Amino acid sequence: MTPNSQNPSKRLREQAETRATGHHRGSEFSDLPGLASDQVRKLVHELQVHQIELEMQNEELRRVMAELEESHQHFSLLFHRAPIGYLVLDQVGLIHEVNDTFCRMVGRDRNQLVGAPFAECMAADNRGVFLARYRAFFKHPAGKHLEALFPRGQDPGFHAHLEGATLSHSLGRPPVNNVPLLLLAVTDITERKSAENKRLQLERQMQETQKLESLGVLAGGIAHDFNNLLTVILGNASLALDELPPTSAAGDNLKAIEHTALRAAELCRQMLAYSGKGRFVIEAVELGALIQDMVSLLKASITKKAMLHLNLAESLPSLRGDPSQIRQIVMNLVINASEALGEHAGTITLATGLLEASPEPLAGVHLDEPLAEGPYVWLEVSDTGCGMDPETRRRIFEPFFTTKFTGRGLGLSAVLGIVRGHQGALKVQSEPGKGTSFKVLFPAAPQELPTPPRSGEPKPGLWKGAGTILLVDDEESVRTMGRRMLERSGFQVLTAADGRAALEIYRARRGEIALVLLDLTMPDLDGEETFHELRQIDPNVRVVMSSGYTESEIIPRFAGQGLTGFLQKPYTTAALIECLRGSLGGSESS
Repeated sequence: MTPNSQNPSKRLREQAETRATGHHRGSEFSDLPGLASDQVRKLVHELQVHQIELEMQNEELRRVMAELEESHQHFSLLFHRAPIGYLVLDQVGLIHEVNDTFCRMVGRDRNQLVGAPFAECMAADNRGVFLARYRAFFKHPAGKHLEALFPRGQDPGFHAHLEGATLSHSLGRPPVNNVPLLLLAVTDITERKSAENKRLQLERQMQETQKLESLGVLAGGIAHDFNNLLTVILGNASLALDELPPTSAAGDNLKAIEHTALRAAELCRQMLAYSGKGRFVIEAVELGALIQDMVSLLKASITKKAMLHLNLAESLPSLRGDPSQIRQIVMNLVINASEALGEHAGTITLATGLLEASPEPLAGVHLDEPLAEGPYVWLEVSDTGCGMDPETRRRIFEPFFTTKFTGRGLGLSAVLGIVRGHQGALKVQSEPGKGTSFKVLFPAAPQELPTPPRSGEPKPGLWKGAGTILLVDDEESVRTMGRRMLERSGFQVLTAADGRAALEIYRARRGEIALVLLDLTMPDLDGEETFHELRQIDPNVRVVMSSGYTESEIIPRFAGQGLTGFLQKPYTTAALIECLRGSLGGSESS
C-alpha cells in the first residue's frame, strides 16, 4: 500500500487531478489582461480540481447516508418485529424507547408508553416488588432476571420474564447527563408457567396417588394381620361356647365377644376394600340398620364439638349394593361434614327416606345417565358448617381437589364413583355460611328382603368328621386354635408352618390326608404356589383355601383349577365344619 493510499485527502486530490486533466486536455484559454497564460491555466485548473473534489465528497456523503438509512431501517425492523418485547429505561424506570411487540403485548400505543413509568404496565400486586428490586437490577443486570404479571385489557394478562443489559446510548443518541440506560427484554412465559403449574399439579397428584397406594398396602397388611388375630379370638370364643353348659352365665359374655369379633372382621373387610383387595359383593342392604351399626364409629370419627343427629325413616325397602362400599360413602361424607364445622360447634344430620324418580327431585344431580323410573332409597348427610361457594362446589368431585375442610378417606371423587357404580346419583346443595348437604340416591329393591346382620354362624349340627386334615398357616396361634376345632370335630390333624413344610408332609403322608386347609398369605412359598405344587404331586388333592380376603376376590384366581373350597377368616367352629362337610362331601368349587 502506497503512502498516498493511506491519506484520504491526497487520494481525493489525485483522483480530482486525473479527472481535471482528462476533462480539459487540449482546451484553449484566452489571454486575460494582466495575467500570463500559464497563470490563467494554473488558476482554472485549481478551480476545476477543487470543484471535482467537492462533487466526489458529495457523492461519498450521499452513499454513506444511504447506507446509514438502510442500516437504520434494518435495525428498526429488527427492533420492532422482534418476537419479544424490548424497552429502553432510565435509572428511575421511565420508558425512553419501546418496540411494537411490547405495545401489542400490553395492548397500548407507543405514544402512551414513551415517557411513562414502566411499572405502571404491571399488575398492581407486582409493582412494589419490581420497584424494590429495580435499582439493583439497573446497576448490575447481568445474570439477573425478574418475573411479573402484565394485564392486557379485559384479558387475564400474561406472565413475563425480564432480562436487562446496560446501554451507553439509546438508538444512537447519547445518554442524558452521561447516565447509562437499560435495555430490557420482556418474554411472554405464560404457556411455560401454565406447563410448569400443570407439571407441579401432576407431581402433587402422583404424590397423592403414591400416598393412597401406600395407605392401601398398609390397610391391606393390617387387615390381614387383624384377621389372623380375630380368627384366634373368634375360634376360641366359639370353642368356649361349645364347652359351656347352656345355663352358664359366661355364655352371654362369650357371645358378646363373638359378636364384637364379627364386627371387627367387617371393619377388616372395609380396610381390604379400601386397599383394593376387596370387590363389590352385591346383596340386599337395609340402609337404616347399616347406619345404626356405624353410629359408634361415626361418633369417634368426628370432632368433639359436632353433634350427630339421626333422622332415619322406618320400613324402607332394601337396596342392592355392597355394604362395605356404602359404609365408605357414609363415613366419608360424615368426616367431610365434621371438617366443614372446623373448630365451631355444629350439627351433622344423617337422614334417610324414599322417593320416586321424577324430573323435579333429580334436578342438579351428578349422574352419567338419566335415572330409571321407580323408587329410590336416599341418604342425606347435612351439616351447619362453613358451606361452599359455587366455584368450590363445581370442583369438589375432581380427583385430589383440596380445600381447608375437605375430607379424608376415599375422597368425594371416589364417593361419586361408588354411587355411579350402584346406578345411583348424588346431589349437592351448599351456600357459604349456611352449611352443606349431600344427598345420595340408590335404586330400591322392594322385592328383596334385607340381609340379616351377621350376628352368628350356622350350628355345626350333629355331623362329625373323620380322617386327617393338614392345616397350613404361618401363624402359630391360628394353627393351635384350628387344631382344637378340628380335633373337637373328630379329625386327626397335621400342621405345617409354611408351604415347603406342607409339601414335605404331603409327600410323606398323602395316602392318609383327606384334605389340606391352606392359608393364602404366607412368606416364601405362598398359598397359591403351594396349591399348584400340591396339584403336581397329587392332581386329586382336596384343598380348601383360607384367607381374610373375600371369596369373590379369591375364587376367580383358581377358576377351573380344582380348588375344593374357600374359608374366609375369621371363622367360627360352625363355619369351619360347614365348609369341611361340603368339601369332603364331594362339592367342588369351580
